Amino acid sequence: MSENQLEIKHAQGLGAINDAALTIRKRVFIEEQGVPTTIEIDNLDHQTNHYVGFLSHTPVTTARVAINEATKNWHIQRVATLRDARGKGYAATLLKQIIADAQQAQVQTLDLGAQVLAIGFYEKLGFIAEGPVFKDANIDHRHMILTL
Repeated sequence: MSENQLEIKHAQGLGAINDAALTIRKRVFIEEQGVPTTIEIDNLDHQTNHYVGFLSHTPVTTARVAINEATKNWHIQRVATLRDARGKGYAATLLKQIIADAQQAQVQTLDLGAQVLAIGFYEKLGFIAEGPVFKDANIDHRHMILTL
């Protein structure tokens, strides 16, 4: 694997992959964006799937997925990339892996709450914005959905 090739790992619940995801989430959401720790660190990590993209064994991008078997929906949350790794396509690569995994699992829809500034990024991946702008952690968001 080349130095710039993203290696994606994922795992359910707590453990090394979740720890790597938390490292990214703390830097991006808590330190950069000022999200309160009590909001960012919730009680859902033990029951969600964590995807992390690594460059040379260093975690640089992450997303969390809550799976709803009953509705055949995956809810994507906590998408974040470290500042120095942004603009290089790593988050898009990570999300494409999530989309591929969802298709393989015969999921019908993926949805997420996108920060308004990131809507264009998600639209390039096929997500469609719907509904009004809402506040999450005092940041403007919009619901987006991708039908598979």
